[in-house]
Amino acid sequence: MARFALRRLLAAVPVLLGVTFITFVLMWIIPGDATQSFMDPKIGTIDPEVLRAARKVWGLDAPFLVQYGKYLGNLLRGDLGYSYLTNERVWDAIAQRLPATGRLALAAMVISTALGVSAGVFTALRRGSLVDAAGMIVTLAGVSVPTFWLGLLLMWWLAVRWAILPATGYGRGELSYLVLPAVTVGLSYAGAIARLARSATLDVIGADYVRTARAKGAGRRTVVARHVLPNAMIPVLTLIGINLGGMLSGSVIAETVFSWPGIGSLLVDAIQARNLLLVQGCVLVFAVIFIAVNVLVDLLYGLLDPRIRYA
Repeated sequence: MARFALRRLLAAVPVLLGVTFITFVLMWIIPGDATQSFMDPKIGTIDPEVLRAARKVWGLDAPFLVQYGKYLGNLLRGDLGYSYLTNERVWDAIAQRLPATGRLALAAMVISTALGVSAGVFTALRRGSLVDAAGMIVTLAGVSVPTFWLGLLLMWWLAVRWAILPATGYGRGELSYLVLPAVTVGLSYAGAIARLARSATLDVIGADYVRTARAKGAGRRTVVARHVLPNAMIPVLTLIGINLGGMLSGSVIAETVFSWPGIGSLLVDAIQARNLLLVQGCVLVFAVIFIAVNVLVDLLYGLLDPRIRYA
């Protein structure tokens, strides 16, 4: 297992290099750079000497390959660089936002997993009934509804119309601020988990070992708990791992809608300011988290199914 994990981590190195290169290219082809923050929207002009001096200090006047090579050299030393606008270390800026994103992602994962697995197994055990049909309609709607629209709808109902929860903001010790963004993100992923859990459960229910357990007189709950769920959860675990990586790295919309101070909103602000090194740092952290979560999921397969071996 240790060798398998090491191989996966080594294979992630070219992936991370590709992520940094693509991000650099995309930020390079976007018109403008970080010096646009000097522009006064009322005047629209500024001393060209000031812009040239800022570009020289930040290294933005160098060719693309020179800038990218310098970034990789600093990255190998563990230096993500400094924010152009605040002169703050990129890692410090990300570290301040990481706990908020982690709280949101973990809460959303609990919600999506609990609702998705429960709904999927429940409807699978009642295949062909009205409950099954209704469940499939609801899960299809959950997969289809855009995250931003769902967030605005929940905000209007629960925060504006009924005034049960705060609409936006962040409170470290108050869970009320976490409910709306976590439910929004969780519901966005719950539908896909429910559909996969239903399909996997139906496949396992028809297996020979399940029929054998029933023939031996095992009760329905025992069969489901001991034989159906452990085997049906293997593909579901894959999706949950992918979802968790997506929640950690892709909660940009929810954080923007609910003014949640996480890495997603930091990335949006950095893109708008053309803050190249901060954008690179956020994307790199997202990629590392996503890869680490997927490696962990692969290692968990052996706990769910002892037949799985890592060669």
